[in-house]
Amino acid sequence: MTIEKHAGQQQIVCECGASQTRTYQADEFDVMVSDARREGFVFAKVAGEWTHTCQDCARPARPQGRLL
Repeated sequence: MTIEKHAGQQQIVCECGASQTRTYQADEFDVMVSDARREGFVFAKVAGEWTHTCQDCARPARPQGRLL
């Protein structure tokens, strides 16, 4: 849930370690965000901070077992 930067490149990384499929230059921020959304990342502002969550972590947990 961060934007990692290294050697002039950046990419969005979820707290679980899942990251975007490619890296981006600093001036490609809008493209990076657009691509991340297309890849299933979910963005939300929580307590004044932006979170970036991968598709798997954003999906609600499926209940185990049966109700009846």
